Amino acid sequence: MSLLKGKRFKGSPLVSAVIAAHNEESHIAICINSLLAQQYKKLEILVVENGNSKDRTLEIAQEFAKQYAQVRAFSIPRVQKGPGNAWNFGVRKAKGQIVMICGADLVYSKDYIKKGIEVLRTGKSIGIIHKEEKCNNLKNWWARAFFYKRDSLNENGLSKVFSLIDKEYVLKRPFNSELGYADDQTIYLTEGTEFMGADLLVGHTNPASFEDTWDHSKWVGRSMRKPWNIVLVLPLFPLYSMYKTLRHLTSDFYIPFIFFLPIYYSIRYFAYFIESVKILVK
Repeated sequence: MSLLKGKRFKGSPLVSAVIAAHNEESHIAICINSLLAQQYKKLEILVVENGNSKDRTLEIAQEFAKQYAQVRAFSIPRVQKGPGNAWNFGVRKAKGQIVMICGADLVYSKDYIKKGIEVLRTGKSIGIIHKEEKCNNLKNWWARAFFYKRDSLNENGLSKVFSLIDKEYVLKRPFNSELGYADDQTIYLTEGTEFMGADLLVGHTNPASFEDTWDHSKWVGRSMRKPWNIVLVLPLFPLYSMYKTLRHLTSDFYIPFIFFLPIYYSIRYFAYFIESVKILVK
């Protein structure tokens, strides 16, 4: 795997933030407002509603577009194909030299783009990513179980994914929606390119209910590259749940989790299992 150097951007290039959104009524306004509050002002925001949301995601984005000249709202009225499909659409519409790949459930610190551009401008990496994400809704057990905080970088200090990147580079390497949950790793999986991390602050609004956790886990399950491994674990799934619980508690020891996490990881496993079986019987 390799770190690919980029070009040195001069001055203050326009940044196009592309937000992929599907059924994000509860999160989309917070995400957009965090971008509107950026210290870096040469910014346009493209919200791409992906796959006929069942809530007010598109309407909220359109309301922002009416109020703010730098916000544009789009919709892809087809079956939901994952965020990669929306990012591809947004990158093609982007006017900036740099694109920022955004999730609607993320909240960005005010200096996120300003600091990110300073790193990207050095040309040391074609794209960059924040070093870690923190949970926005920690008081919710489901959300905290998803993660307290998670690293974006591997043991070599590099990442399979990126947030800020040279538009021309990613325009020629569109996200592969067939990868499902891993569609943001398209370039890494096809070319082996990794990306540099930077000290940028970002929060993630985690799945906060049984329904959200189940739906998210099914999406992950549909993306399994080796579904037979999940099926083979079935006789040992109680051990799997206990192992995941103990491992989780080593990084986030929270007394109620001693009882909650075995249930939580069992729910996630069976969502993976159901989707893995569907893949194998096709």
